[in-house]
Amino acid sequence: MTIASALENLNNAILDLQLADHNTYVRPVTKLAAALNAPELKAVNKKLRDNVDFEDFIENSNRGGSMAGSSQLNWPLETEHELGLILKIIEKAGNDPSWLLSFTHQWFYDGNKIIAGVRKFTRSILIPFARDYKTFTANFSSTSESEGQASETLSVPDRLEQNKVPILYISKQVLQLIEEFRERVRGDNKLSPDDRDAALEALETLHELIREANQMSEIPPEDLIENEDVHSWPRRFKSAIEENLQTVIDPKNLANAAVPTGLILGFGALGALIAGPAGFGAGSLLGHLITGQLNPGTAAKEIEKSWGNDS
Repeated sequence: MTIASALENLNNAILDLQLADHNTYVRPVTKLAAALNAPELKAVNKKLRDNVDFEDFIENSNRGGSMAGSSQLNWPLETEHELGLILKIIEKAGNDPSWLLSFTHQWFYDGNKIIAGVRKFTRSILIPFARDYKTFTANFSSTSESEGQASETLSVPDRLEQNKVPILYISKQVLQLIEEFRERVRGDNKLSPDDRDAALEALETLHELIREANQMSEIPPEDLIENEDVHSWPRRFKSAIEENLQTVIDPKNLANAAVPTGLILGFGALGALIAGPAGFGAGSLLGHLITGQLNPGTAAKEIEKSWGNDS
């Protein structure tokens, strides 16, 4: 799905909701929420959602008196904040369509028929929302692309949730490769005791970070947001790679079949999946890592480019 098709689905759902009655409103409400839940809109929705507090918005609105229709929402002046609040209303309605009936009957009262509130909400809020949301999305995408930051809009918790399966798979493979490489380092008589100890210490640092990534991929999303270790993982991982990769192995030796190329590629894949692009595509890298189709010489160049240019 593209952003354009997601916005088209949004418009269609609003049109269907305009024509719905008490018996048929659930389907367009569900479709409305689903359209906004498209992966292509995740970054823009996060920006809108993070800037508003829905409960505070309701608390500071005028609930009116005993007269029906006297309640009035205190909408913010900023378009971005208004869009974020409407987005939260749509998300709540998608999770519980009956909630929308109660909400609109109180805040968009338009007669005794309860569906009338939904229709008034659709006319006065959803139709302008579709117009303004489309404009905001276009501006957001244009800004992100011009600054080269489109892929950086996802937070670490979002990336962990989005890439849970490949992170879990790759981290397990890398942990196994580290264990195997440890044994080879221990048994390498060509290494001096100091070099062997340095390599084992570097591997232990990397092993701990990969184990941490494996564990993070299984933490519930709601517990990731406030976890400082989760947010600091990319910085600590990059630092460990820069400090220890040369200790573990000289990249010039990647062309040697005895060197665990999959180990190095696994580091790159996890960095891309959790922290964002690192010079090569995580999806392609994952495929090559699993199938063993990547040429070691090419890998050396990609790794140098990846970690050498990453900021």
